[in-house]
Amino acid sequence: MSLLSEQDHKILEDRFETSLVNDVSVRLFTQSVARSLLTIPGQQAQDNESLKVTQELLEELVEISPKLSLQVLDVNGDGAEAARNIGIEQIPAIVLGDDPKGRVRFYGAPVGNEFPTILTGIESISQQAPMLQDYVLVAAQQYIDEPVHLRVFVTPT
Repeated sequence: MSLLSEQDHKILEDRFETSLVNDVSVRLFTQSVARSLLTIPGQQAQDNESLKVTQELLEELVEISPKLSLQVLDVNGDGAEAARNIGIEQIPAIVLGDDPKGRVRFYGAPVGNEFPTILTGIESISQQAPMLQDYVLVAAQQYIDEPVHLRVFVTPT
């Protein structure tokens, strides 16, 4: 069963047709279903449903446009080194773009109000430009002269 309705699929297809310029890679750091069913001392238990929904949603999303690709990495298997190298802190973790440091990342399932944020992130990376109002971009360029680590926290309601 699809997570996205046919109507949503069509809307996203039309949206991506106009908004995606360059290819965007999406990396999902998760753990295999078999591994998530085991309880291993010293490893944090994960919400299997959250991991499953995130992967299914991203798989459906990348099928909508040929400009999107998905790589699924098991943080306890084939993706352990990559996760360690870029400092993945929890799963599911979604990393957008090819930046080796994974500068644009989302933790948790991108459902509800978080889904549009993922879409905007994908579009911004595809267009290779920040999606900011001009006055915000000018202010940022004038006043920010060193790297900034920005975190946004949300709570489901």
